[in-house]
Amino acid sequence: MSLGMATLSSIASPITVSPVTTVGFIGLGDQGEPMAVRIARAGFDLAVFARRIAQTDTARAAGATVVESVAELAARSDLVGVCVGNDADVVEVADAALPHLRPGSILALHSTVHPETCRRIGASAARSGVAVVDAPVSGGRARAATGTLTTMVGGETPAVDAARPVIDAFSALVVHAGGIGTGQILKLVNNYAFTAQVGVLADLVELCAALELDVEQAATALAASTGGSRATEMFVAGGCAHPFPRHSDGRRRGAELLSKDVAHMDAVAAAAGVSFPRTLDRMARHGLAIASDAPD
Repeated sequence: MSLGMATLSSIASPITVSPVTTVGFIGLGDQGEPMAVRIARAGFDLAVFARRIAQTDTARAAGATVVESVAELAARSDLVGVCVGNDADVVEVADAALPHLRPGSILALHSTVHPETCRRIGASAARSGVAVVDAPVSGGRARAATGTLTTMVGGETPAVDAARPVIDAFSALVVHAGGIGTGQILKLVNNYAFTAQVGVLADLVELCAALELDVEQAATALAASTGGSRATEMFVAGGCAHPFPRHSDGRRRGAELLSKDVAHMDAVAAAAGVSFPRTLDRMARHGLAIASDAPD
């Protein structure tokens, strides 16, 4: 894949995308930390920033430079990857980074957020000659560590092509879905389907127990068979107690993120005038209730 200069059409004016050699990364959480390590080990000059310095230890050990601010990170980077929690966090990081990014650089949004959030950031960035791609990831921490995530990308082709060597460092499959925001739409569809799987899993566990099958044995068999799913695999990996472990405060880890993503999917579908298939929607609502321990 060519890393030469390329012209990108944008809202403001044509953007010339630069080759990527220096990378910044913000968001060293469950998936972000191993993603950053993969980028460093792929040979990129990587800088990382985190509010809590202890979060940078693993990336530093892999060769990353730790910087003291988002501004410092942005000023030295051809591409900045953002893998933080929600839309407000992404907007906060983008607002801090954009004034310091050089024209021709790229802002890659790996968080799962509303596609309009990416489009608004893209429009603002274009006025400074900065390209934005939305590149949410799927697969979890273990697959991030082995470089086998699935990354769903939205953005103009020149910017996506320039970002690909970085994305390839942590991905086994990269799908360019279309223009900016389409990577997020595809990821939201994925998370909506996963939420429905959680609902199906709950009913399967109930069925197996009613038939007096050993639930752990049955779930293990299903996870390795045609009746399995990613939700079933997580259930088995967690000891067949619940597909989502608890936070120290008692909340189900991941349930709040699923709630956010289902709400975004609802908004995207409503804006497009699309009705969800009835069975899929019922199972997704059921799965969301199971994930958060809320009544249907």
